[in-house]
Amino acid sequence: MWIRSAYWIGEARLGQEETFRAAINGELIPLLRTLPGVRAARAIWPRRVEANAPHIACQFLIEYNSVEDIDLMLASPERAAMRAEVPRIIALFDGQISHIDFEVA
Repeated sequence: MWIRSAYWIGEARLGQEETFRAAINGELIPLLRTLPGVRAARAIWPRRVEANAPHIACQFLIEYNSVEDIDLMLASPERAAMRAEVPRIIALFDGQISHIDFEVA
């Protein structure tokens, strides 16, 4: 199994916290679940953070059976269509987004 993780490093814009969270949970995660090759997708939200931890506003965990399934998703027209929705959600956020693909042992 593989997990593609998206780290939203930063914070929701002031006054946009609930709109940001609702857009992630109610729009983006459900769209991710429909992409080819995706087994499961969820957002996790930090609640207890140690001192000096990076400021991660949200993290996505997207599960795949194989690295080939990640590549299938990345090249899919469905992903390209979904990405048209992302700038509107990013506009609610101050920070950067980084992805890491993990192989699960």
